[in-house]
Amino acid sequence: MEFMSTKFLIQSSDPQLLEKATRIAKEFVQKYICEDIVGIVFLGAIVRGYFDHSADIDIAIFKKEGSQIPITKKFYKIEDIEVQIWLSDYESELTNPWDMARRWTYSQSQIYFDPQEKIVQLLTDKVPLKPEEKRWLMMSGFTLSEWYINRLTQLWLERGNIVSAHHMFDQGLIYFFDMLFGLNNELVADMKWRYYCVEQLERLPHNFKQRFKDIMILNAFTREELDRRKRAFMEMWREMQPTIEGEVQMTFEEMEQIL
Repeated sequence: MEFMSTKFLIQSSDPQLLEKATRIAKEFVQKYICEDIVGIVFLGAIVRGYFDHSADIDIAIFKKEGSQIPITKKFYKIEDIEVQIWLSDYESELTNPWDMARRWTYSQSQIYFDPQEKIVQLLTDKVPLKPEEKRWLMMSGFTLSEWYINRLTQLWLERGNIVSAHHMFDQGLIYFFDMLFGLNNELVADMKWRYYCVEQLERLPHNFKQRFKDIMILNAFTREELDRRKRAFMEMWREMQPTIEGEVQMTFEEMEQIL
């Protein structure tokens, strides 16, 4: 099932390793398929279509509550590839909250075993970004990115710590990413993949990649360098302002009152 648009074109991917890892995953789960298993889902690299020497195999197994499945470890090593097992009770997952990171992980997944289509329904219920979440990501991301990059950087300049000021700037960029994910109706990617996924979003500031590279450059821990980065960022921020205000039907000043 796919709930996001990212294409994982990884330079280090090895087609032979991908084929090997996919085979291992299928062979591993085959011996556990029984009446006590509600469903099996493949996650991670083999589903995203890449595999390299740093990748592992991720498998989620949903069992009936109270059943005993002979899986004694979370990690296995098979043919020099690590296999990680996520074992849980299906009934508990119906009511357990799923955080954004877990939902993002399942947003690209392959259901391998689901005889009663219960896992299809579970993922349909749990994974997609809800309209109110989308709106909140846009509002909070837009407002907090400005607050961190304009106001908290100034606070730390006044307090005499230029490194903290630049650190606040970098934190503001993460909130700006939240806004972009919300604008594109996408779940916020895991931190390890966040910028990689941001680059592939459809609705972005113009010439985003080059402008963001310029913003990320830090030549020295100076006020002048901070001011340069802030000017470059705020050009992108102001470019997005009419779009975000139109999407949420609020002005920036109104968003500030809520945040």
